[in-house]
Amino acid sequence: MRRGDAVGFQRLANPMENKMNKVKFLRSWSVAVGSMDAMTGLLLILVPALVLRMLKIEPPSRDALVFLSWIGVFVMAVGLSYAMALGGRTRGETVWTFTALVRILVALFLVIRILDGTMDKTWALVGASDGIVGVLQIVILRAGWWKKVPK
Repeated sequence: MRRGDAVGFQRLANPMENKMNKVKFLRSWSVAVGSMDAMTGLLLILVPALVLRMLKIEPPSRDALVFLSWIGVFVMAVGLSYAMALGGRTRGETVWTFTALVRILVALFLVIRILDGTMDKTWALVGASDGIVGVLQIVILRAGWWKKVPK
């Protein structure tokens, strides 16, 4: 166990370390996840009810859809921020740390709201995907993969 890893998440990253080019993975992940969020955000801005129907989530009233579009701006901004991760190690570590924080907070919010009954359980897919991506980014950050990227 590496120093500062009381939970033992490093064991998850270690088997992957020997099997792939870390720099290539970091860049590919940033492009893929960033594109996913940027497109989702753009779709939330333009056609929020369609996005919800695709996720099997009941859309709110027509007048409330504007708030989903507003949230779409933030989702798109998170996605676009991954482009900065392609600018070197310091930027990559910063972007991954910040986006992991955002994703974990979104996942936590959704878990609380689903459990207290204020949001439908169909939102669990969004919470699970954000939670998994956020935790995986933290694991890879803690494993030091970004240290392989030139500053």
